[in-house]
Amino acid sequence: MSWVRAHTLLQNWPAGGPPPSFTISSDENGTAVVELAFDPQALRAPANYTNPLRYYGSDVPFNETIKRDDGRDMAVNVPVQTIQLQQGAALWTMPTALWEAYQEEALKTLRTPSATTFARNLYFRVRVTAPGASTATVWPSDDVLKGATAASAPRIGLLPMSANPSSQVIPDEAALQAMPGLTPLFPTIMPTYWADILRRHWRQLPESDPARQALVQIFAHQTFRAASVRTRADILQLWILAGRSARQRLPKLLDRRATNGINGNGSNGSATTVPIIEKKSSQGRTLVQELLLMSTIAPHPDMLGVTTTEQLLDDVITEILDPNGQINQGAAGTCVPTSIQTLMITVNPAEYARLQVGLLSRDARATAAAGQTLDVPAGVYQAARYITNVGGNAFLVRTNSELGFQTAVLKFAQGSRFPSLTGTPNNLNQIFQATISAGLFSNETERALEALFNVGFTVHEVPWPANPTNAAWMVAQTAVRMEFLRQIIVSQPHLLWTYWGAAYASPSPPGGLHSVLGVRRDNGAGRIFFKNPQYPGSAPVPGMANGGTAANPPRRYEDVTESLESITDADLGRWITACFVPDRALS
Repeated sequence: MSWVRAHTLLQNWPAGGPPPSFTISSDENGTAVVELAFDPQALRAPANYTNPLRYYGSDVPFNETIKRDDGRDMAVNVPVQTIQLQQGAALWTMPTALWEAYQEEALKTLRTPSATTFARNLYFRVRVTAPGASTATVWPSDDVLKGATAASAPRIGLLPMSANPSSQVIPDEAALQAMPGLTPLFPTIMPTYWADILRRHWRQLPESDPARQALVQIFAHQTFRAASVRTRADILQLWILAGRSARQRLPKLLDRRATNGINGNGSNGSATTVPIIEKKSSQGRTLVQELLLMSTIAPHPDMLGVTTTEQLLDDVITEILDPNGQINQGAAGTCVPTSIQTLMITVNPAEYARLQVGLLSRDARATAAAGQTLDVPAGVYQAARYITNVGGNAFLVRTNSELGFQTAVLKFAQGSRFPSLTGTPNNLNQIFQATISAGLFSNETERALEALFNVGFTVHEVPWPANPTNAAWMVAQTAVRMEFLRQIIVSQPHLLWTYWGAAYASPSPPGGLHSVLGVRRDNGAGRIFFKNPQYPGSAPVPGMANGGTAANPPRRYEDVTESLESITDADLGRWITACFVPDRALS
């Protein structure tokens, strides 16, 4: 056995609600032991402490009498917990009696001064012994826990019960009743698991809490209210599983719309749209259903900073709401995988989420809509161990989902051009550097698009002869530009390549190439609008401002928070190099 991990669904669990669950995963089967402690030091030194709750191990019976917050005695009897991994995974739910005891300790923290050393953070560790092994594989190690702080050691937090719980009635009781239990492992034992957690949050979160305010907005949102009971129940479960950070952004997810794959009337390039929660993946699941599947996977073991599945959901929701970003070192020519990600999220975020369920999992593998296998290159999720400064440019990546998707697409599209795996440290570093400093040729881009969308694409591009004449070059550019304009008027957004840094000028060679996502044409203004994947809207380049301009190519910043820029038709004629046109509307 080479690795073991444990993850919780949520970073913070509401006191008074059902007990938390832990997903245990490993590269082999075996018998697991879960350890819980008030602090990392107790995990490193298991013992019978004065407060018996300070350390707990699931492999020994726990029979203690503790003091409740009000001073009364409370008997806590928990038998040995047998946790057996099957197919490298197991789910362990904390015994109810133990969870109630920890909640009593959490109540003591509300006193002044606190009546306990517990700080409402419960640190955890897992040990798994493989069949026939004499020693267990442990995660996290003592070295990780040594001197660990609350910010670095795996833990769950206990949200204290509010002293003044809300008396407001939940606005959608039908959706709560349609929420599932802790399926599929506990369909009857805990049939109201998620509904109980939501009720607890609704009662105990202060009305000024941003997460509760987001929940209020969800209940009142037109898209939510128009959805079926089943969809509304899924959205509420997603609010729980998304964790504190992403919960606040879920109303924006309900705001977003995407094309439904039907061409518009040809006048302005727009297609009819639907809320993105209604979009379905190639497997027929909605965006919300695909996101919920994120909570069922064992995260890839190389993502050492991921200790809860809510972090994976936060990653994917971040990308869906703000798709631009980069895996590169700032060079414009390496943005093709980024623009492909932006295209997929713009057209069908449900399919993007479906791929992420596989790419972020322990196998780091997913199947494209056309049936090809996509996998994240070996070692890429260990980004922290590699050189993160190449050529003086900062290493730029925001999320594991961005890194996983774009590197998997790069590896697939390059094929034999991608570095082979030998497994040596130098080779793994070579692979990592290849994923952040390489781009795609036009034929490779076409290959990736056809696999991801299961649709044929036609590439229109300016040829690259050895000694072109300026006249021949301009004729070729004009043909590509006209094809792009025809398509952007009657079709959906699609990829557009331009020169970047310098346009073609005989006899001087042109500048580098850059991939952007053309989104629409304004006939009256004679401008083409595009998303520029060179930066995310959440972090525009310093100095950018709406209405500002840039040169090479000459363009205007329209909305920096959406990475939206524009270029005139005339300027596009000098800077365009290629466009990728689907054979039919994407959906």
